[in-house]
Amino acid sequence: MNGLGSVFLTVSPDGTALPCHAARMLPGFEFPTVREKSMAHIWLESDAFTHFRGDAWMKEPCRSCPERTRDFGGCRCQAHLLTGDAANADPVCELSPYHDLVTEAVALADRPSVRDAEKPLVFRSPANSATLFP
Repeated sequence: MNGLGSVFLTVSPDGTALPCHAARMLPGFEFPTVREKSMAHIWLESDAFTHFRGDAWMKEPCRSCPERTRDFGGCRCQAHLLTGDAANADPVCELSPYHDLVTEAVALADRPSVRDAEKPLVFRSPANSATLFP
């Protein structure tokens, strides 16, 4: 997305302007509506669109990372969902102090589970359905 609120704008069916399709989840922002504000005002002046532009908002390790001008600290919604703070480094980044949240989730998803021991999916046909539905 090249940084939240930097190149992308979504207008939802109710007229709310969002800097990304999932941004409504971010706490502390009042998202403007196109019914009440002009697109110019929304883009240039609303906190929802200007707050995460540039790198002044970044915490370490993002603030000093040489990739910050390419990845812009990662996804703000993902950072909020996984760490509770949208200004934290995106946990997907290997340099994020929260990266273990992602690696642990992947490891957990890769582990065999009880579900894996379930019977395989059996496609029903007229021939084998007669025994199930006489």
